[in-house]
Amino acid sequence: MQAPSIQQLHASAEQALNRGDMRLLYHSCRQILQTDPAHADAWFLISIAAATAGQVNLALEMIERALQYNSSNTEYLTQKARYHAQLNQYAAAIQTADTALALNPQRPLLLDTLGVVYAKFDEHKKAIIPLRRAVTRAPDNAQFQFNLASTEQFLGNQDAARAAYEKAIVLQPGFARARWALSELEKNSADTARAVNRQKELPALLAQPGLSAEDQLHLSHALARDWERNGNYTASFACLDAAKHRYRDKIGYTFDQDAELFRALKSAFPTDKQANVQNRDGSQGEKSLFIVGMPRSGTTLVERILASHSQIQSHGELHEFPLAIKRHSNTSSPHTLSPDVITAALAVDADIIGRDYIARCRERGKSGARMIDKLPINFLYLGFILRSLPKAKIVVLDRHPLDVCLSNYRQLFSFAFRYYHYHYSLADTARYICAYLDLMAHWKRLFGKRIYTVNYEQLTDNPEREARALMEYMELPWEAECLEFHRADAAVSTASSVQVRQPIYRDAVQRWKKYEKELMPAIEIFRQAGII
Repeated sequence: MQAPSIQQLHASAEQALNRGDMRLLYHSCRQILQTDPAHADAWFLISIAAATAGQVNLALEMIERALQYNSSNTEYLTQKARYHAQLNQYAAAIQTADTALALNPQRPLLLDTLGVVYAKFDEHKKAIIPLRRAVTRAPDNAQFQFNLASTEQFLGNQDAARAAYEKAIVLQPGFARARWALSELEKNSADTARAVNRQKELPALLAQPGLSAEDQLHLSHALARDWERNGNYTASFACLDAAKHRYRDKIGYTFDQDAELFRALKSAFPTDKQANVQNRDGSQGEKSLFIVGMPRSGTTLVERILASHSQIQSHGELHEFPLAIKRHSNTSSPHTLSPDVITAALAVDADIIGRDYIARCRERGKSGARMIDKLPINFLYLGFILRSLPKAKIVVLDRHPLDVCLSNYRQLFSFAFRYYHYHYSLADTARYICAYLDLMAHWKRLFGKRIYTVNYEQLTDNPEREARALMEYMELPWEAECLEFHRADAAVSTASSVQVRQPIYRDAVQRWKKYEKELMPAIEIFRQAGII
Protein backbone atom coordinates (compact mmCIF):
# COMPACT_ATOMS: atom_id res chain seq x y z
CA MET A 1 0.00 0.00 0.00
CA GLN A 2 1.42 3.34 -1.05
CA ALA A 3 2.20 5.81 1.74
CA PRO A 4 0.19 9.06 1.68
CA SER A 5 1.86 11.99 -0.02
CA ILE A 6 2.88 15.17 1.79
CA GLN A 7 -0.04 16.94 0.12
CA GLN A 8 -2.46 14.30 1.42
CA LEU A 9 -0.97 14.46 4.93
CA HIS A 10 -1.18 18.24 4.89
CA ALA A 11 -4.83 18.11 3.87
CA SER A 12 -5.47 15.54 6.60
CA ALA A 13 -3.79 17.80 9.19
CA GLU A 14 -5.91 20.80 8.17
CA GLN A 15 -9.09 18.73 8.31
CA ALA A 16 -8.09 17.44 11.74
CA LEU A 17 -7.55 21.02 12.92
CA ASN A 18 -11.00 22.03 11.72
CA ARG A 19 -12.54 19.09 13.60
CA GLY A 20 -10.47 19.72 16.72
CA ASP A 21 -8.79 16.33 16.42
CA MET A 22 -5.39 17.24 17.88
CA ARG A 23 -4.14 13.64 17.95
CA LEU A 24 -4.54 13.20 14.20
CA LEU A 25 -3.19 16.71 13.59
CA TYR A 26 -0.03 15.88 15.50
CA HIS A 27 0.38 12.49 13.84
CA SER A 28 -0.07 13.90 10.31
CA CYS A 29 2.42 16.72 10.91
CA ARG A 30 5.02 14.35 12.34
CA GLN A 31 4.77 12.23 9.19
CA ILE A 32 5.26 15.31 7.02
CA LEU A 33 8.30 16.48 8.99
CA GLN A 34 9.94 13.05 8.83
CA THR A 35 9.98 13.43 5.06
CA ASP A 36 10.40 17.21 4.81
CA PRO A 37 11.87 18.83 7.96
CA ALA A 38 11.63 22.25 6.28
CA HIS A 39 7.85 22.11 5.78
CA ALA A 40 6.89 25.42 7.42
CA ASP A 41 3.15 24.79 7.61
CA ALA A 42 3.66 21.43 9.32
CA TRP A 43 5.66 23.19 12.04
CA PHE A 44 2.90 25.80 12.33
CA LEU A 45 0.11 23.23 12.59
CA ILE A 46 1.94 20.98 15.03
CA SER A 47 2.56 24.01 17.25
CA ILE A 48 -1.20 24.37 17.60
CA ALA A 49 -1.46 20.77 18.78
CA ALA A 50 1.27 21.39 21.35
CA ALA A 51 -0.36 24.59 22.63
CA THR A 52 -3.74 22.87 22.89
CA ALA A 53 -2.09 20.23 25.07
CA GLY A 54 -0.80 22.99 27.36
CA GLN A 55 2.80 22.82 26.08
CA VAL A 56 3.05 26.47 25.10
CA ASN A 57 6.84 26.68 25.41
CA LEU A 58 7.15 23.75 23.02
CA ALA A 59 4.59 25.37 20.70
CA LEU A 60 6.72 28.52 20.66
CA GLU A 61 9.78 26.52 19.60
CA MET A 62 7.77 24.92 16.83
CA ILE A 63 6.35 28.17 15.47
CA GLU A 64 9.87 29.62 15.43
CA ARG A 65 10.90 26.67 13.23
CA ALA A 66 8.03 27.55 10.88
CA LEU A 67 9.24 31.15 10.72
CA GLN A 68 12.76 30.00 9.86
CA TYR A 69 11.34 28.81 6.55
CA ASN A 70 8.74 31.54 6.02
CA SER A 71 9.67 34.61 8.06
CA SER A 72 7.03 36.98 6.67
CA ASN A 73 3.99 34.76 7.09
CA THR A 74 1.47 36.88 9.01
CA GLU A 75 -0.41 33.83 10.28
CA TYR A 76 2.73 32.36 11.80
CA LEU A 77 3.74 35.69 13.34
CA THR A 78 0.29 36.20 14.79
CA GLN A 79 0.32 32.74 16.33
CA LYS A 80 3.79 33.39 17.75
CA ALA A 81 2.56 36.64 19.33
CA ARG A 82 -0.32 34.72 20.84
CA TYR A 83 2.02 32.13 22.39
CA HIS A 84 4.21 34.87 23.86
CA ALA A 85 1.08 36.44 25.35
CA GLN A 86 -0.01 33.12 26.86
CA LEU A 87 3.43 32.93 28.51
CA ASN A 88 3.12 36.56 29.75
CA GLN A 89 6.17 37.57 27.72
CA TYR A 90 5.27 41.20 27.19
CA ALA A 91 8.17 42.50 25.10
CA ALA A 92 8.29 39.48 22.77
CA ALA A 93 4.51 39.45 22.33
CA ILE A 94 4.29 43.15 21.47
CA GLN A 95 7.33 43.09 19.18
CA THR A 96 5.99 40.08 17.29
CA ALA A 97 2.51 41.59 17.02
CA ASP A 98 4.03 44.83 15.73
CA THR A 99 5.93 42.88 13.07
CA ALA A 100 2.80 41.00 12.00
CA LEU A 101 0.67 44.14 11.86
CA ALA A 102 3.28 46.00 9.82
CA LEU A 103 2.83 43.34 7.11
CA ASN A 104 -0.79 44.53 6.76
CA PRO A 105 -2.71 41.27 7.32
CA GLN A 106 -6.16 41.18 5.75
CA ARG A 107 -7.79 38.14 7.39
CA PRO A 108 -10.23 39.25 10.12
CA LEU A 109 -9.21 36.41 12.47
CA LEU A 110 -5.56 37.47 12.39
CA LEU A 111 -6.47 41.10 13.00
CA ASP A 112 -8.71 40.17 15.92
CA THR A 113 -6.04 37.93 17.42
CA LEU A 114 -3.44 40.71 17.24
CA GLY A 115 -5.89 43.09 18.91
CA VAL A 116 -6.50 40.61 21.72
CA VAL A 117 -2.73 40.19 22.23
CA TYR A 118 -2.29 43.96 22.59
CA ALA A 119 -5.31 44.22 24.89
CA LYS A 120 -3.99 41.49 27.19
CA PHE A 121 -1.10 43.80 28.06
CA ASP A 122 -3.32 46.91 28.31
CA GLU A 123 -1.94 48.29 25.06
CA HIS A 124 -5.43 49.39 24.08
CA LYS A 125 -4.37 52.23 21.79
CA LYS A 126 -2.52 49.66 19.71
CA ALA A 127 -5.28 47.07 20.04
CA ILE A 128 -8.00 49.31 18.68
CA ILE A 129 -6.41 49.49 15.20
CA PRO A 130 -6.56 45.79 14.26
CA LEU A 131 -9.82 45.26 16.16
CA ARG A 132 -11.58 47.96 14.14
CA ARG A 133 -10.15 46.50 10.95
CA ALA A 134 -11.37 43.02 11.91
CA VAL A 135 -14.91 44.28 12.45
CA THR A 136 -14.84 46.22 9.18
CA ARG A 137 -13.89 43.06 7.30
CA ALA A 138 -16.19 40.72 9.26
CA PRO A 139 -19.06 42.84 10.65
CA ASP A 140 -21.23 39.80 11.37
CA ASN A 141 -18.82 38.13 13.79
CA ALA A 142 -20.25 38.58 17.31
CA GLN A 143 -16.97 37.77 19.10
CA PHE A 144 -15.07 40.35 17.05
CA GLN A 145 -17.71 42.93 17.95
CA PHE A 146 -17.34 42.04 21.64
CA ASN A 147 -13.55 42.31 21.57
CA LEU A 148 -13.79 45.69 19.89
CA ALA A 149 -16.40 46.89 22.40
CA SER A 150 -14.20 45.94 25.35
CA THR A 151 -11.28 47.96 24.04
CA GLU A 152 -13.47 50.93 23.09
CA GLN A 153 -14.77 50.87 26.67
CA PHE A 154 -11.29 50.77 28.16
CA LEU A 155 -10.35 53.76 26.02
CA GLY A 156 -13.36 55.69 27.28
CA ASN A 157 -15.25 55.57 23.96
CA GLN A 158 -18.52 54.60 25.59
CA ASP A 159 -20.86 55.27 22.65
CA ALA A 160 -18.71 53.15 20.35
CA ALA A 161 -18.48 50.43 22.99
CA ARG A 162 -22.25 50.40 23.46
CA ALA A 163 -22.84 50.14 19.71
CA ALA A 164 -20.46 47.19 19.37
CA TYR A 165 -21.92 45.34 22.37
CA GLU A 166 -25.42 45.85 20.98
CA LYS A 167 -24.34 44.60 17.57
CA ALA A 168 -22.83 41.50 19.18
CA ILE A 169 -26.15 40.83 20.93
CA VAL A 170 -28.16 41.34 17.73
CA LEU A 171 -25.89 38.87 15.97
CA GLN A 172 -26.00 36.39 18.87
CA PRO A 173 -28.97 37.04 21.21
CA GLY A 174 -27.73 34.44 23.70
CA PHE A 175 -24.29 36.06 24.01
CA ALA A 176 -24.42 36.19 27.81
CA ARG A 177 -21.05 37.83 28.36
CA ALA A 178 -21.94 40.67 25.98
CA ARG A 179 -25.22 41.27 27.81
CA TRP A 180 -23.36 41.43 31.12
CA ALA A 181 -20.70 43.77 29.71
CA LEU A 182 -23.37 46.09 28.32
CA SER A 183 -25.12 46.21 31.71
CA GLU A 184 -21.78 47.12 33.33
CA LEU A 185 -21.22 49.88 30.80
CA GLU A 186 -24.67 51.32 31.49
CA LYS A 187 -24.69 50.92 35.27
CA ASN A 188 -24.74 54.69 35.81
CA SER A 189 -27.06 55.43 32.89
CA ALA A 190 -30.37 57.19 33.47
CA ASP A 191 -31.90 55.47 30.42
CA THR A 192 -34.53 53.22 32.02
CA ALA A 193 -35.98 52.12 28.68
CA ARG A 194 -32.99 49.89 28.00
CA ALA A 195 -33.32 48.29 31.44
CA VAL A 196 -37.03 47.62 30.86
CA ASN A 197 -36.26 45.85 27.60
CA ARG A 198 -33.58 43.74 29.26
CA GLN A 199 -35.94 42.74 32.07
CA LYS A 200 -38.20 41.26 29.41
CA GLU A 201 -35.42 39.34 27.65
CA LEU A 202 -33.09 38.18 30.42
CA PRO A 203 -35.51 35.93 32.37
CA ALA A 204 -36.29 34.03 29.17
CA LEU A 205 -32.61 33.58 28.44
CA LEU A 206 -32.00 32.39 32.00
CA ALA A 207 -34.77 29.81 31.61
CA GLN A 208 -33.08 28.16 28.63
CA PRO A 209 -32.40 24.44 29.16
CA GLY A 210 -28.75 23.49 29.28
CA LEU A 211 -27.56 26.99 30.21
CA SER A 212 -23.95 26.83 31.41
CA ALA A 213 -23.04 28.00 34.90
CA GLU A 214 -20.88 30.72 33.35
CA ASP A 215 -23.68 32.05 31.14
CA GLN A 216 -26.08 31.95 34.09
CA LEU A 217 -23.67 34.14 36.05
CA HIS A 218 -23.31 36.67 33.24
CA LEU A 219 -27.05 36.92 32.65
CA SER A 220 -27.86 36.99 36.38
CA HIS A 221 -25.44 39.84 36.99
CA ALA A 222 -27.06 41.80 34.18
CA LEU A 223 -30.55 41.16 35.52
CA ALA A 224 -29.48 41.90 39.11
CA ARG A 225 -28.18 45.28 37.94
CA ASP A 226 -31.61 46.10 36.53
CA TRP A 227 -33.42 44.95 39.68
CA GLU A 228 -31.12 47.18 41.69
CA ARG A 229 -31.82 50.13 39.40
CA ASN A 230 -35.52 49.66 40.17
CA GLY A 231 -34.84 49.56 43.91
CA ASN A 232 -35.73 45.87 44.26
CA TYR A 233 -32.66 44.85 46.24
CA THR A 234 -34.15 41.58 47.46
CA ALA A 235 -34.77 40.36 43.90
CA SER A 236 -31.33 41.56 42.86
CA PHE A 237 -29.64 39.59 45.61
CA ALA A 238 -31.72 36.46 45.03
CA CYS A 239 -30.83 36.52 41.34
CA LEU A 240 -27.11 36.66 42.13
CA ASP A 241 -27.28 34.07 44.90
CA ALA A 242 -28.71 31.32 42.70
CA ALA A 243 -26.10 31.77 39.97
CA LYS A 244 -23.14 32.19 42.30
CA HIS A 245 -24.12 29.18 44.41
CA ARG A 246 -24.25 27.01 41.28
CA TYR A 247 -20.83 28.13 40.06
CA ARG A 248 -19.27 27.76 43.52
CA ASP A 249 -20.47 24.16 43.59
CA LYS A 250 -19.06 23.58 40.11
CA ILE A 251 -15.52 24.68 41.01
CA GLY A 252 -15.61 23.08 44.48
CA TYR A 253 -14.39 26.19 46.28
CA THR A 254 -14.29 26.41 50.08
CA PHE A 255 -12.86 29.27 52.10
CA ASP A 256 -10.45 26.83 53.75
CA GLN A 257 -8.38 26.98 50.54
CA ASP A 258 -7.72 30.70 51.06
CA ALA A 259 -7.47 30.45 54.86
CA GLU A 260 -4.53 28.06 54.42
CA LEU A 261 -2.80 30.61 52.17
CA PHE A 262 -3.23 33.44 54.68
CA ARG A 263 -1.85 31.26 57.49
CA ALA A 264 1.16 30.30 55.38
CA LEU A 265 1.98 33.94 54.64
CA LYS A 266 1.85 34.96 58.30
CA SER A 267 4.03 32.01 59.25
CA ALA A 268 6.56 32.84 56.53
CA PHE A 269 6.97 36.40 57.82
CA PRO A 270 6.69 36.17 61.63
CA THR A 271 6.65 39.42 63.58
CA ASP A 272 9.48 38.21 65.83
CA LYS A 273 11.78 38.77 62.83
CA GLN A 274 10.46 42.29 62.35
CA ALA A 275 13.80 44.07 62.69
CA ASN A 276 15.49 41.88 60.09
CA VAL A 277 12.84 42.71 57.50
CA GLN A 278 12.49 46.40 58.32
CA ASN A 279 16.19 47.19 58.32
CA ARG A 280 17.14 45.36 55.17
CA ASP A 281 19.55 47.48 53.15
CA GLY A 282 19.32 48.06 49.43
CA SER A 283 18.15 50.60 46.90
CA GLN A 284 16.08 48.35 44.68
CA GLY A 285 12.54 49.53 44.09
CA GLU A 286 13.14 53.25 44.50
CA LYS A 287 10.92 53.85 41.46
CA SER A 288 8.34 51.19 42.32
CA LEU A 289 4.91 52.06 43.69
CA PHE A 290 2.42 49.33 44.56
CA ILE A 291 -1.27 50.14 45.12
CA VAL A 292 -2.93 47.24 46.90
CA GLY A 293 -6.08 46.37 48.79
CA MET A 294 -9.26 44.39 48.47
CA PRO A 295 -10.74 44.57 44.97
CA ARG A 296 -13.40 47.28 44.69
CA SER A 297 -11.93 49.26 47.59
CA GLY A 298 -10.84 52.32 45.57
CA THR A 299 -7.49 51.19 44.17
CA THR A 300 -8.32 52.43 40.66
CA LEU A 301 -9.38 55.84 41.96
CA VAL A 302 -6.07 56.27 43.79
CA GLU A 303 -4.18 55.02 40.75
CA ARG A 304 -5.79 57.67 38.53
CA ILE A 305 -5.02 60.41 41.06
CA LEU A 306 -1.38 59.39 41.28
CA ALA A 307 -0.98 58.72 37.55
CA SER A 308 -2.16 62.28 36.83
CA HIS A 309 1.06 63.56 38.43
CA SER A 310 3.76 64.53 35.93
CA GLN A 311 6.37 62.37 37.68
CA ILE A 312 4.30 59.19 37.98
CA GLN A 313 3.28 56.70 35.32
CA SER A 314 1.07 53.66 35.62
CA HIS A 315 1.67 50.16 34.32
CA GLY A 316 -1.87 49.13 35.32
CA GLU A 317 -2.55 45.76 36.89
CA LEU A 318 0.69 43.86 36.37
CA HIS A 319 1.07 40.21 37.27
CA GLU A 320 4.85 40.43 37.04
CA PHE A 321 5.66 40.20 40.74
CA PRO A 322 3.48 37.12 41.39
CA LEU A 323 4.95 35.51 38.26
CA ALA A 324 8.49 36.31 39.42
CA ILE A 325 7.83 34.65 42.78
CA LYS A 326 6.36 31.58 41.08
CA ARG A 327 9.17 31.40 38.54
CA HIS A 328 11.98 31.61 41.07
CA SER A 329 10.29 29.24 43.52
CA ASN A 330 10.82 26.55 40.88
CA THR A 331 8.00 24.43 42.28
CA SER A 332 5.61 22.07 40.54
CA SER A 333 2.61 23.68 42.24
CA PRO A 334 -0.16 24.39 39.68
CA HIS A 335 -0.97 27.61 41.53
CA THR A 336 0.82 30.93 41.25
CA LEU A 337 0.80 31.22 45.05
CA SER A 338 0.54 28.32 47.47
CA PRO A 339 2.19 27.27 50.75
CA ASP A 340 4.81 25.35 48.74
CA VAL A 341 5.57 28.38 46.57
CA ILE A 342 5.87 30.61 49.64
CA THR A 343 8.34 28.29 51.35
CA ALA A 344 10.47 27.83 48.23
CA ALA A 345 10.49 31.55 47.35
CA LEU A 346 11.80 32.45 50.80
CA ALA A 347 14.92 30.44 50.05
CA VAL A 348 15.64 32.49 46.90
CA ASP A 349 17.94 35.51 47.04
CA ALA A 350 15.59 38.48 47.42
CA ASP A 351 17.70 40.67 45.14
CA ILE A 352 17.32 38.20 42.27
CA ILE A 353 13.53 38.42 42.48
CA GLY A 354 13.70 42.21 42.72
CA ARG A 355 15.97 42.54 39.70
CA ASP A 356 13.78 40.20 37.66
CA TYR A 357 10.67 42.24 38.48
CA ILE A 358 12.34 45.57 37.64
CA ALA A 359 13.69 44.20 34.36
CA ARG A 360 10.23 43.04 33.32
CA CYS A 361 8.75 46.42 34.18
CA ARG A 362 11.40 48.12 32.06
CA GLU A 363 10.27 46.02 29.12
CA ARG A 364 7.12 48.11 29.16
CA GLY A 365 9.18 51.00 27.86
CA LYS A 366 7.97 53.57 30.36
CA SER A 367 9.98 55.78 32.70
CA GLY A 368 9.26 58.21 35.47
CA ALA A 369 9.93 59.07 39.08
CA ARG A 370 7.52 56.34 40.16
CA MET A 371 6.01 53.38 38.31
CA ILE A 372 2.57 52.27 39.50
CA ASP A 373 1.79 48.57 39.74
CA LYS A 374 -1.88 48.45 40.68
CA LEU A 375 -2.71 44.80 41.16
CA PRO A 376 -4.97 44.73 44.25
CA ILE A 377 -4.12 41.13 45.10
CA ASN A 378 -0.47 42.10 45.59
CA PHE A 379 -1.42 42.60 49.23
CA LEU A 380 -0.66 38.89 49.52
CA TYR A 381 2.92 39.57 48.42
CA LEU A 382 3.82 42.56 50.60
CA GLY A 383 6.33 40.54 52.60
CA PHE A 384 8.11 39.46 49.43
CA ILE A 385 7.79 42.89 47.80
CA LEU A 386 9.41 44.80 50.65
CA ARG A 387 12.02 42.07 51.05
CA SER A 388 12.99 42.26 47.37
CA LEU A 389 12.37 45.98 46.77
CA PRO A 390 13.35 47.73 50.02
CA LYS A 391 12.76 51.23 48.60
CA ALA A 392 9.33 50.51 47.11
CA LYS A 393 6.37 52.65 48.11
CA ILE A 394 3.24 50.83 49.25
CA VAL A 395 -0.22 52.42 49.22
CA VAL A 396 -3.04 50.34 50.67
CA LEU A 397 -6.75 51.17 50.47
CA ASP A 398 -9.04 51.02 53.48
CA ARG A 399 -12.82 51.06 52.97
CA HIS A 400 -15.85 50.15 55.10
CA PRO A 401 -15.91 46.33 55.12
CA LEU A 402 -19.61 46.09 54.29
CA ASP A 403 -19.23 48.31 51.23
CA VAL A 404 -16.23 46.21 50.16
CA CYS A 405 -18.20 43.02 50.76
CA LEU A 406 -21.21 44.21 48.80
CA SER A 407 -19.13 45.57 45.93
CA ASN A 408 -17.15 42.33 45.61
CA TYR A 409 -20.31 40.23 45.70
CA ARG A 410 -22.00 42.40 43.06
CA GLN A 411 -18.96 42.22 40.78
CA LEU A 412 -18.15 39.40 38.39
CA PHE A 413 -14.41 38.78 38.22
CA SER A 414 -12.50 36.62 35.79
CA PHE A 415 -13.37 32.94 36.03
CA ALA A 416 -9.73 32.05 35.41
CA PHE A 417 -8.34 33.95 38.40
CA ARG A 418 -8.71 31.58 41.35
CA TYR A 419 -7.79 34.22 43.94
CA TYR A 420 -11.23 35.79 43.44
CA HIS A 421 -13.17 32.57 43.92
CA TYR A 422 -14.33 33.74 47.34
CA HIS A 423 -16.82 36.16 45.75
CA TYR A 424 -19.21 33.42 44.67
CA SER A 425 -20.57 33.38 48.22
CA LEU A 426 -21.55 36.30 50.43
CA ALA A 427 -20.35 34.49 53.57
CA ASP A 428 -17.06 33.52 51.92
CA THR A 429 -16.56 37.12 50.82
CA ALA A 430 -17.04 38.30 54.41
CA ARG A 431 -14.64 35.65 55.72
CA TYR A 432 -12.08 36.62 53.09
CA ILE A 433 -12.29 40.28 54.10
CA CYS A 434 -11.72 39.29 57.74
CA ALA A 435 -8.63 37.32 56.72
CA TYR A 436 -7.46 40.23 54.55
CA LEU A 437 -7.77 42.73 57.41
CA ASP A 438 -5.93 40.36 59.73
CA LEU A 439 -3.09 39.96 57.20
CA MET A 440 -2.89 43.72 56.62
CA ALA A 441 -2.61 44.26 60.37
CA HIS A 442 0.22 41.71 60.34
CA TRP A 443 2.04 43.52 57.51
CA LYS A 444 1.67 46.86 59.30
CA ARG A 445 3.11 45.42 62.50
CA LEU A 446 6.00 44.11 60.45
CA PHE A 447 6.65 47.08 58.18
CA GLY A 448 5.16 50.04 60.04
CA LYS A 449 5.36 53.35 58.18
CA ARG A 450 6.64 51.71 55.02
CA ILE A 451 2.96 51.08 54.25
CA TYR A 452 0.76 54.14 53.65
CA THR A 453 -3.00 53.77 54.12
CA VAL A 454 -5.62 55.76 52.20
CA ASN A 455 -9.15 55.71 53.57
CA TYR A 456 -11.69 55.62 50.76
CA GLU A 457 -14.42 57.44 52.67
CA GLN A 458 -12.07 60.24 53.70
CA LEU A 459 -10.72 60.50 50.16
CA THR A 460 -14.18 60.97 48.66
CA ASP A 461 -15.16 63.38 51.45
CA ASN A 462 -12.09 65.64 51.08
CA PRO A 463 -10.16 64.67 47.93
CA GLU A 464 -7.63 67.49 47.96
CA ARG A 465 -6.61 67.03 51.58
CA GLU A 466 -6.10 63.30 51.17
CA ALA A 467 -4.39 63.63 47.79
CA ARG A 468 -1.97 66.22 49.16
CA ALA A 469 -1.11 63.93 52.08
CA LEU A 470 -0.55 61.09 49.60
CA MET A 471 1.88 63.24 47.62
CA GLU A 472 3.79 64.03 50.79
CA TYR A 473 4.25 60.31 51.34
CA MET A 474 5.41 60.04 47.73
CA GLU A 475 7.86 62.91 48.38
CA LEU A 476 6.55 64.72 45.33
CA PRO A 477 5.28 68.29 44.89
CA TRP A 478 1.54 68.86 44.75
CA GLU A 479 -0.03 69.23 41.28
CA ALA A 480 -3.65 70.30 40.89
CA GLU A 481 -3.97 67.99 37.86
CA CYS A 482 -4.11 65.05 40.28
CA LEU A 483 -7.77 65.85 40.95
CA GLU A 484 -8.54 66.21 37.22
CA PHE A 485 -7.89 62.54 36.44
CA HIS A 486 -11.34 62.11 34.88
CA ARG A 487 -10.23 64.39 32.02
CA ALA A 488 -7.28 62.16 31.13
CA ASP A 489 -7.50 59.89 28.09
CA ALA A 490 -5.52 57.01 29.58
CA ALA A 491 -7.03 53.56 29.11
CA VAL A 492 -8.47 51.86 32.20
CA SER A 493 -8.75 48.06 32.15
CA THR A 494 -10.53 47.40 35.43
CA ALA A 495 -14.07 47.03 36.69
CA SER A 496 -13.95 50.77 37.45
CA SER A 497 -13.40 51.81 33.83
CA VAL A 498 -16.72 53.65 33.74
CA GLN A 499 -16.49 55.39 37.13
CA VAL A 500 -13.02 56.88 36.62
CA ARG A 501 -14.31 58.85 33.64
CA GLN A 502 -16.25 60.91 36.19
CA PRO A 503 -15.11 63.30 38.95
CA ILE A 504 -14.84 61.88 42.48
CA TYR A 505 -18.31 61.11 43.84
CA ARG A 506 -19.71 59.69 47.07
CA ASP A 507 -22.57 57.59 45.69
CA ALA A 508 -20.81 54.34 46.62
CA VAL A 509 -20.27 55.34 50.26
CA GLN A 510 -22.58 53.37 52.58
CA ARG A 511 -24.29 51.68 49.65
CA TRP A 512 -24.45 48.62 51.87
CA LYS A 513 -27.34 50.16 53.83
CA LYS A 514 -29.61 49.60 50.83
CA TYR A 515 -28.92 45.89 51.21
CA GLU A 516 -28.78 45.72 55.00
CA LYS A 517 -31.34 42.91 55.24
CA GLU A 518 -29.60 40.82 52.55
CA LEU A 519 -26.19 41.46 54.11
CA MET A 520 -27.11 40.12 57.56
CA PRO A 521 -24.98 36.93 57.18
CA ALA A 522 -21.93 39.10 56.41
CA ILE A 523 -22.79 41.55 59.20
CA GLU A 524 -22.87 38.70 61.69
CA ILE A 525 -19.47 37.39 60.50
CA PHE A 526 -17.96 40.87 60.84
CA ARG A 527 -19.45 41.33 64.30
CA GLN A 528 -18.06 38.02 65.50
CA ALA A 529 -14.64 39.06 64.19
CA GLY A 530 -14.90 42.43 65.95
CA ILE A 531 -14.63 44.34 62.67
CA ILE A 532 -17.85 46.33 62.99
